Amino acid sequence: MLGVFSSAIVSPPDELVAAGSRTPSPKISADALVKRFVDTNISAVSVRVGDDSQMAFTHHSESMLLPR
Repeated sequence: MLGVFSSAIVSPPDELVAAGSRTPSPKISADALVKRFVDTNISAVSVRVGDDSQMAFTHHSESMLLPR
């Protein structure tokens, strides 16, 4: 499961902000991150709610007897 939320909804954890500021690689957009998740996970479903949040999930490789 992947959830991407705008800072207008929730503030990011300080640890993620600090870690992200130390990486030399360019930041990936929320749209690109969700697209990458959906493209690499079989049967992934994504939902976008306005401009403030996106969620994606998949049940691939999940046990039918022990679902999450």
